[in-house]
Amino acid sequence: MSPRELAAFRAGLRHAADMALIAAMELELRPDAGKLRQRAAIEALRGLAEGLKAEGDLIGAQTAPPIHIEPEVAAPTI
Repeated sequence: MSPRELAAFRAGLRHAADMALIAAMELELRPDAGKLRQRAAIEALRGLAEGLKAEGDLIGAQTAPPIHIEPEVAAPTI
């Protein structure tokens, strides 16, 4: 995967995590937020967000640093 593709993938994971947290916040603001079913949905969305963020961090940590290649030096001509 190219660095650009990797950055786009990680941005997508981050965006999905943010959307899960927004959905959890929306559920918390509902009048029935205290019901067991709503609490379970809120915690599931928070867990999803946490997992997506961890996956994005893991993918970023697994990328190897760029390889440094010395430029070729031409042999001196006599």
